[in-house]
Amino acid sequence: MEELKKIRFMKKLQMIQKFLEQETSVNQESGNSNPVAPVPSQLGFVDQVKQIIETRRKETLGVLIAVGLAIIAFVGYNFYQGQPKSLAKEVRVEFSGYSESGTLTYNEEVIAAMIKELSYKKAGFNKEQAQALAQNDPVALSALTTNPQLASKAALAKAMISSVRYEFDKKSELKNGDEVTFTVTTTSQNSPVKAEKKTFKIETLKEYEKVSKEDLLKLTPVSFEGFNGYGRVSIPETKDEEDIFTIDGDSNPKDLKNGDNIKLVVRDYYLNKLKKEGKVPAEKSFEVPVSGLKEVSEIKELKDILKKIDDYSKSENKNSSSSSYTLEPQGTYLAVVPLRDNVYDNIVGLSVIYKVTETKSDGSKETYYKDYGYGTGAKKDGSLDMDKLEKGQFKTTKDLEEMKSYLLNSKFKEYKL
Repeated sequence: MEELKKIRFMKKLQMIQKFLEQETSVNQESGNSNPVAPVPSQLGFVDQVKQIIETRRKETLGVLIAVGLAIIAFVGYNFYQGQPKSLAKEVRVEFSGYSESGTLTYNEEVIAAMIKELSYKKAGFNKEQAQALAQNDPVALSALTTNPQLASKAALAKAMISSVRYEFDKKSELKNGDEVTFTVTTTSQNSPVKAEKKTFKIETLKEYEKVSKEDLLKLTPVSFEGFNGYGRVSIPETKDEEDIFTIDGDSNPKDLKNGDNIKLVVRDYYLNKLKKEGKVPAEKSFEVPVSGLKEVSEIKELKDILKKIDDYSKSENKNSSSSSYTLEPQGTYLAVVPLRDNVYDNIVGLSVIYKVTETKSDGSKETYYKDYGYGTGAKKDGSLDMDKLEKGQFKTTKDLEEMKSYLLNSKFKEYKL
């Protein structure tokens, strides 16, 4: 297209030159010609124009206007060709996928080739050479190795190419209503392309089908097990053996009580599975209230165990000829430890701290603290297996607070009867 315009312009100039020569010839042959006027070979192009204006002003007015317009067009065309070009006008963007996870693609290879071609042209190559070099034509490239002048131009073009940067600020995780910006920057004042920005609004992405938390909970019903204050959450797998949820914060919270809340989060892998099906959770995370935990007071066997602890403590501190003992309960502590086997849901431990005062035969006294307790399994129905009771005494100390800390660190809690 550019070469065609140049050819047309040159043809116009040739026609004008021919016309001027004809007019000069006519003037010389007429009787009104100046016998001392210089011959055409002695006159320049502009002088010829002036002479004709004097002799045939009206006839040549249209031609001169055409000459002026042609010159202006030629100058304007060359000026335009020398100006940096816009890449943004050539960018063709396509958005695909679903809103919130949409992706952007564009004619990146076309833009890269355009930058190369413009750079080679600005460095002095003609259109055909620039196109060939931009496409890495082996013949065109081989010419650079044998021609130092071409090699110098190519080095200049490569510097121009490397001075240009272009990118979109975001190409993934897009949603309808977002805007993305295409930015072109250059580090050279002689760059063949303009530094510019162009914004595109996203409106054509498909919308996901929303899956409610109620529907997700139907797939994997969340429940709570154990006793109030000692509860835990149970999250089964789906029928397809999938874990839909994880728990925010503590992955295995314990000691839950009725009225607490736990926050469930949909696992990333399940999110990705839903997205492939064109779906997303209406809420990626949500809270579920703790409920349904039994009260510890419903464990009927606790009173029986406390009686056994009393008997156990007395049997361990019997009066003798050398010493007598006084026992004073200082607090009752309960532990419920999850087990989850085929027989038991929990292991229940009950322990009592006693202040033991020993009076020796010589009248001296010694005071210390001991814990006495029993542990057994809690069956599926919540009752304790009294046939499997195991007794234990674990610590003796003269510091009551030390004894309390020991039990608390062993997962016991103070239990008020």
